Amino acid sequence: MAFVQPDAHMRADLAMAAQMLEERARKTRQFFNAIAENWDELNNEVLGDFDLPAAVCAAVPQGCGTAVDLGCGTGAVLARLLPLAHRVIGVDGSARMLEICRRRFAPEDLSAERVSLRIGDLSHLPLRDHEADFACINLVLHHLSQPAEALGEIRRILPPGGRLFVADFLRHTDEAMRNRYGDRWLGFAEDALATVLQKAGFAVHSAVRKPVGRGLTLLLLQADAVD
Repeated sequence: MAFVQPDAHMRADLAMAAQMLEERARKTRQFFNAIAENWDELNNEVLGDFDLPAAVCAAVPQGCGTAVDLGCGTGAVLARLLPLAHRVIGVDGSARMLEICRRRFAPEDLSAERVSLRIGDLSHLPLRDHEADFACINLVLHHLSQPAEALGEIRRILPPGGRLFVADFLRHTDEAMRNRYGDRWLGFAEDALATVLQKAGFAVHSAVRKPVGRGLTLLLLQADAVD
């Protein structure tokens, strides 16, 4: 036989794994819905005086058509992207976060769809193939059960040459981040994250380290989608 048919035990294991991932995703949604009103304050505790939205904006190509913020939260970055792109899209798994994000934008921008806010799972993005020209994912990968899946989805929504900006923590040992911020991963090693990006279809061309609060270091990566 060219392959082995899955037996009852294998099917049960796969079903259990899928159930566990869904339960984790549900708990993550609940966590972020609950802390949405305080999210900007919590972010400031970590970032201090570092202007992350400015760092993201500096990576946006000139003449950008559609810029996407994945895990946009309350929209602090998305609002700063609006003057730099013809259209911006914010995606988040928390309805409460998106509700707060909506307040940052003028009704005319929302009605004209210069700003599109979409609820969705980052491993199954609510965007068409090649819909974005620029994408950013900031302080989000460490919340995900499967970061590689999200990066693969980001590659799908970008055309060859599309730009990706990633901001996340360098590997650390601050276990308190799990309870206070809902972190699943205590950051990432730079070479490991670069390898995952490469496997997802990106070429990393810039990596910058930036010390922030709580003794943590941000890793700021820029990468282009490749064929």
